[in-house]
Amino acid sequence: MKEISQKVKNAPKSAIRELFDLALGRSDVISLGIGQPDFDTPEPVIQGNIKALKKNITMYAPTRGIPELLELIEEKMDKTNNIPVNWKDNIIVTNGASQAITLAFASLFNPGDELIISSPNFVSYFYCASFFGVKVIEIKRNKDFSPNIEGIRNAITNKTKAMLINSPNNPTGYALNQKELKEIVDIIIEHDLYLITDEVYENFIYDEVKHISPASLNGMFERTVTVNAISKLFSATGFRLGYAVASKEIIDLMEKFHQYTIAGTNHAAQYGFIEALKMGTDFFKEIWESFDKRRNLVYNRLNEIGFDIIKPNGAFYFMPSTINFNLTGKEVSQRLMKAQAVAVIPGEIFGSFSDHMFRISYATEIRKLEEAMNRIENFIQNL
Repeated sequence: MKEISQKVKNAPKSAIRELFDLALGRSDVISLGIGQPDFDTPEPVIQGNIKALKKNITMYAPTRGIPELLELIEEKMDKTNNIPVNWKDNIIVTNGASQAITLAFASLFNPGDELIISSPNFVSYFYCASFFGVKVIEIKRNKDFSPNIEGIRNAITNKTKAMLINSPNNPTGYALNQKELKEIVDIIIEHDLYLITDEVYENFIYDEVKHISPASLNGMFERTVTVNAISKLFSATGFRLGYAVASKEIIDLMEKFHQYTIAGTNHAAQYGFIEALKMGTDFFKEIWESFDKRRNLVYNRLNEIGFDIIKPNGAFYFMPSTINFNLTGKEVSQRLMKAQAVAVIPGEIFGSFSDHMFRISYATEIRKLEEAMNRIENFIQNL
């Protein structure tokens, strides 16, 4: 038979999902692998979905999303992100932030274009790029996971089309400061590039760092695709609802690709998203305090155990280095699961510069985190 798709065939299965599947059915496993908040989805969000279903709202939704939801996203972008937009022209609702990323790639790139990202970075960016024939240029992060600005500047060629940032970042937990963002924006404008900015962790930010959306800065809206989702803030990953915000020209292209590949997003769930946006973020204060407490716990314990570790100022991840123990991140992931039933993600899946790291998600309850740290300590002591 004739050859099937090499682009898809050569992309490995998600190591995160494989680990998730491995942990299923094992009552002894503590999973620090999945980036999924552990608090309950707020009741108004669930009820919004249920009420829509009871009204038999099960038909196709408008391709860009239902108008009431788009209007609320417009309001949120203006008040929270300082980005004035028109809901009719500048927003599309997507199947999670993941599809918003896919739409950004489909709308911006031609085969052979180059995309610059700081590495390590989220695994999906690498393989989404390969599906569209985009060459990813990885710039190794500084030791503290901050972006190597000079490295980024030196990597630009006549084939460079865009840069992608994810701040706060998955997997490193690094959040850009104002100076770093300005330096990146200056490079974008100077070289006439596009910027894809994944902001799903915008509320998970610590140490008085302030989240700033690049599209709010002078000269950036027309060249920026802003990606976000309901998943993290409202602990609603299974809703699969996100959105992209961009110029009318880009959103029009996204709508076209969306029509012929997905046709639309979950209609009833959009009414849950409406209720989420009506809630505001006051409910999140207690949750944020819990996550900050977890962050400090994990940081202190990993330090005590002997890991070379950077304290993150955003998201809910750590990337400890394994160099002190002469192990790769993959070896730690495999052996830790086998010996102590703790699931962590090998760093190698996040790019070319993280073989000696692994990722921990601390989006789980304190009691389990404490037990997981004890098990990790036992694992290290028994090496």
